[in-house]
Amino acid sequence: MKNMNTEKEPHTNPDDAAPQERAAGAEEEKAASEAKPEEAKTEAEGTDAASASAAEKEDGPAAELAPKKKKKPSFFRSEKFKHGSTATVFTAGFIAVVILLNVIVGILGERFPSVNLDMTKSGSNSLSADALKIVQGVKTPVDITICASKQDCQSSMVTGGGDYAEVSRLFEEAAERNSKITLSYEDLDKDPTFAQQYKSDNLTAGDVIVHTGKRYRVLTSTDLFTSQTDSNTYATTYYSNVDASLASALNYVTSAVVPVAAFDTGHSEKMDPAGYKKILSGASFETKDFNLLTDQIPDGTRLLVLGCPASDYTDAELEKIEKYLTDASKAYDRTVLVSYSAGEGNLSKLDAYLAEWGLSAEGDRAIVESDGSKYVSNGLNFFAEVQSTPDLGGGSASYQYLLTPSACPVSIKSEGLSGKTTYALVKSSETAALIKTGENAPSSDKAAQTVVALSQSSVKNGDTTYHANMILSGSAMLFSSQITGTSAFSNGAYLTTLSKYAAGTSQTATDVVTTQRQLYAPDITISENGIRWLGFGVFTILFPLAVAVAGIVVYRRRRTL
Repeated sequence: MKNMNTEKEPHTNPDDAAPQERAAGAEEEKAASEAKPEEAKTEAEGTDAASASAAEKEDGPAAELAPKKKKKPSFFRSEKFKHGSTATVFTAGFIAVVILLNVIVGILGERFPSVNLDMTKSGSNSLSADALKIVQGVKTPVDITICASKQDCQSSMVTGGGDYAEVSRLFEEAAERNSKITLSYEDLDKDPTFAQQYKSDNLTAGDVIVHTGKRYRVLTSTDLFTSQTDSNTYATTYYSNVDASLASALNYVTSAVVPVAAFDTGHSEKMDPAGYKKILSGASFETKDFNLLTDQIPDGTRLLVLGCPASDYTDAELEKIEKYLTDASKAYDRTVLVSYSAGEGNLSKLDAYLAEWGLSAEGDRAIVESDGSKYVSNGLNFFAEVQSTPDLGGGSASYQYLLTPSACPVSIKSEGLSGKTTYALVKSSETAALIKTGENAPSSDKAAQTVVALSQSSVKNGDTTYHANMILSGSAMLFSSQITGTSAFSNGAYLTTLSKYAAGTSQTATDVVTTQRQLYAPDITISENGIRWLGFGVFTILFPLAVAVAGIVVYRRRRTL
């Protein structure tokens, strides 16, 4: 029997211990949950490292020796593009684009001639600045007809001769530049009735008609082209006047006023009028020939030309001239232009009439220039100086090379003239001397000599005063076509200005200076030594060497592809 007094073990209540145990368990669970992700992470890292290590062991040296994967090249660097069918397609496409571009440029060049580049030395493929100014200034409709087919013109097969491809080219450019100008072609063989509209002009193949509602002008092949033959070599040089002829014709048919320049042909005149007439046409004059002895001076004449007459005038002829100059019923300026030459003259009645105007020509003497820098070939072909008074209306034009060959001196009388004023228009330099006909040496006295002079009076019509002029030139060669048509000399420009002043039309039209362009002029000139160097050095050595070097470079580059 157990002892009842034995001390009992203390008794613990489960309900009292539970809260503490639950709190401790919760803390342990929290710590465990926080530790699990770290353990998982560590375990994963270990697994990856182990896997990597295993892979390295498995691959070993083979992985290190394996080639790296190349980056795929672009299409334009690929072999297919360089050597395959694609290259052929691209080449064919490029050639097609070049051909198409060439066709387009050709069409544009035919439709718009002004876009073409003029590479010729003489500028024959395009309008000059003066002609272009006149073309652009046309305000009224102008019809231009070339008497030939377009095909014949462009192939220069027109029977009139000359380079009619240039005619077609320049006239088409004019029509393009100004919509008021229209151009057409008329084959006279296919349509002979067309020529019936111009019966008095006797149209032939190659003629050009420039027509407005006011008037028309026919340009023949001799107006468009000229030729000169060298008397020493007998070589013929051809010249084109197409540019100047077009400009002068447009000027003429569109001008409000067309003055007449009348040339007397009844005294065996020695002056060549062809060059001067071209200049007058360019200045919008209408030129007419007449016989002063049998005909009346043409109506509308503002310039009467007596071109170095070889026989004297009758009293009746001089009365016609006087009446012409003093007629108060004419409301315009008028001028008589007389030309003499060294060794010519001695026309007593004409000389006496000129003296009434204070002018005289010493035909038995010639002006000789002693300064070699002021003449061409010899002292008789000298450059003269244009005087500044009176103002002829030429603006700032320079006449530095005014050639006055075979000139006799002109004397001026300034006193005792009733209502007339005299001027020296052109003079020689102060280093010029005089030589008498038949003598071998000129005088030792040197002084400036007058070559062209003007005597001017006034004629009143109503309340308006007009000029009546007498011009005396000591040089008939001043008007020669061989000089006036050469751009190296200023004769053409000066005679244009002088003529318009004489007719009182200085402000009514644009000047056209007639200058010739050499036809078929070589665009490249080279010496004999240059030809040898070009043939041997360039084509025999340099060109083959360049081809060889290019071949080597291409070969080496293709080997590296």
